[in-house]
Amino acid sequence: MAYRGTGKIAALVVVGAMGLGACQPVPPTTSLGIGATTTATTTTVVPPTSGWALVGGDEFNGNAVNSTNWKPYHNTYGDGNHELACLTPNNVVESGGALSITAKKEQVTCPGGSVRQYTSGFIGSRDVGKYFPRYARFEIRAKVPHAQGLWPAFWLRHRNGASVAEVDVFEYFHSQHPGKGYATLHLDGRKNLSKGSVGFESPSSVSGWHTWAVEISPDPSGVRFDFFMDGTKFHSYVDTQHNWASADPSATWDIAINQAVGGDWVGGPDDRLGYLANLNRCSISGAAPTGCTTTGINRVDWADHADATYAIDYVRVFVRP
Repeated sequence: MAYRGTGKIAALVVVGAMGLGACQPVPPTTSLGIGATTTATTTTVVPPTSGWALVGGDEFNGNAVNSTNWKPYHNTYGDGNHELACLTPNNVVESGGALSITAKKEQVTCPGGSVRQYTSGFIGSRDVGKYFPRYARFEIRAKVPHAQGLWPAFWLRHRNGASVAEVDVFEYFHSQHPGKGYATLHLDGRKNLSKGSVGFESPSSVSGWHTWAVEISPDPSGVRFDFFMDGTKFHSYVDTQHNWASADPSATWDIAINQAVGGDWVGGPDDRLGYLANLNRCSISGAAPTGCTTTGINRVDWADHADATYAIDYVRVFVRP
């Protein structure tokens, strides 16, 4: 997510021997009693390859956000990117086998007194003291809205702060790259150290479910990051410096899931289509501000909550025993 100028959130205590709370390894073929694959949920937890064990995550099968796994934010955490929303727990709903983070156009006063014209949601695991191993596979199954000004993301923050290391497993900058997802590494203060992208669906289609994952593993030259979309690897990078890896190997990362509204990189949802006002440039091409290309860029329909909803079927963490 590459938040800049927000400062790190203080790390809380590590829970459990692996920093996973009550989660314990589950046999790879264990069924968690989840619904059909054609709906929000999948039938069985199937590891990506043999040799993996499920050790954490959330199937989002309850009626409320699990407070042992996540804390919904109530703040303006994205101020470093000049984002526009107040993040509130009311915008995060768990029901029907999925977690929904819905952005809304509404005026609210956020804690701290900031008045915002939009709301959205963010959940983090570090705020409940939950951290995950350095070497693991982190996977999400989700569907995203295709709309300017909405910025869904799934990312990992180093236990000592995202300024130390951040792994953006999936981000969607719709107005800049309609229908294309991005994975980005920010390590040891090196911003945008490595970036990969892949097309996942037409921005004119109805949003569909896709899986996004990163596998972090030891490599003879350092630490390897492999990124996947729907089971196919689309980007790899080996970090040979990896000073960040001095942290506890059993509890290096926390998980963050959010949908930002507005900001430098995605534009305002109700601004001129195809124009990034904060950067005074077109999101794709053309002469700013009136000659920007708008092909493939959609405007959100605030009257339709589905048009502004980032839906998550599950988050899963696997390790090699």
